[in-house]
Amino acid sequence: MNLSGKISLVTGGGRGLGRAIALALGRNGSDVTVCDIKAEDAERVAEEIRSMGRKALSFHVDVSKSGEVNAMVEKVLAQFGKIDILVNNAGICKVASIEETTEEDWDRIMAVNLKGVFLCSKAVMAVMKKQRSGRIVNMGSLAGKVGGVATGANYAASKAGVMCFTKSLAKELAPYGVTVNALAPGVIETDMTHGITGGDWTSYLRTIPLGYIGAPEDVANAVLFFVSDEARYITGEIMDVNGGMLMD
Repeated sequence: MNLSGKISLVTGGGRGLGRAIALALGRNGSDVTVCDIKAEDAERVAEEIRSMGRKALSFHVDVSKSGEVNAMVEKVLAQFGKIDILVNNAGICKVASIEETTEEDWDRIMAVNLKGVFLCSKAVMAVMKKQRSGRIVNMGSLAGKVGGVATGANYAASKAGVMCFTKSLAKELAPYGVTVNALAPGVIETDMTHGITGGDWTSYLRTIPLGYIGAPEDVANAVLFFVSDEARYITGEIMDVNGGMLMD
């Protein structure tokens, strides 16, 4: 896949899925901006991309704060002049029953996981509309389709919101040649899922027809498809990446 000349922005790009996505974009020729709540993680990934011979920026950004998001987008445009690809990957998860979930926990997860997607998408809309081209890929979740048990109801609700927002945004941007799609990963081996399972995948393996836990690169490869020319006629789609755990 050739993404030469493309400018990508990946939120939550410092670790896990975001790191794999940012590296995959760089490996396929894109210059990449990596943002994360942990500046050192974002810069570490940006340096990996620079070692590939690509340009890379890194930013400390809380995606739930419009001022920080808008400032980042302005700096990216000042450096590169455009944004071709936005991957809204930043997300957090705190496991608790509904009864144990505090109002503060609910609000924070909604602010990062759902409001952050809204703010970042809104920040790049004008430039993509002007370009009459662009790709936005949002990170949903299997939990957003079936409800949360291991992840908690607040996380599941936020991801359901992301996937519905994806369809609304796709309809609004389609006349400008901009596609908007989402991924719904199942069980993927990351720091977040290790925090939930403690590395014990036994109960999950019984529910996955392919018989193994997904890797971050499996999700990154799906992102690469959505941002490619091969996916130019696909928008508003929610793609499952779950080893067959849910087939719908």
